[in-house]
Amino acid sequence: MTLRTYIWGMTASVLLCFISWVLIIVYINPNKTNLIGLSLFYLSLFFCLTGLFALIGFYVRKKIFTKNEAEFSKIEITFRQGVFLSLIFVGVLFLQSFRTLHWWNALIFVIVIIFFELYFLGKNNANREKKRRSY
Repeated sequence: MTLRTYIWGMTASVLLCFISWVLIIVYINPNKTNLIGLSLFYLSLFFCLTGLFALIGFYVRKKIFTKNEAEFSKIEITFRQGVFLSLIFVGVLFLQSFRTLHWWNALIFVIVIIFFELYFLGKNNANREKKRRSY
């Protein structure tokens, strides 16, 4: 798969997820729906935000931060960070829907996500260093 195919596929997926999220907002009453309706709402929002954050992160990395790196190496990192950012947004929204969101809950949630990202960045750097030493 080429980079252009990935970008177009991700853009189309984000648009489809956004359309499904809007349709869920329009046609499902949150006060009368069951667990399936709420799950569809949160899942469609999660997928929409994941793709959106991944695309934005890819373009920011491409234009600003790492101009000398291979473009395919940025895809994995930006997609993972998009998943984590989406998880934060949807998680906070989920906590708010049950009226259990407090600043310390959100802070703990964000810190846990940051630790996950630091773990994956460290693992990625260790793998990169191991490959570099093998040459």
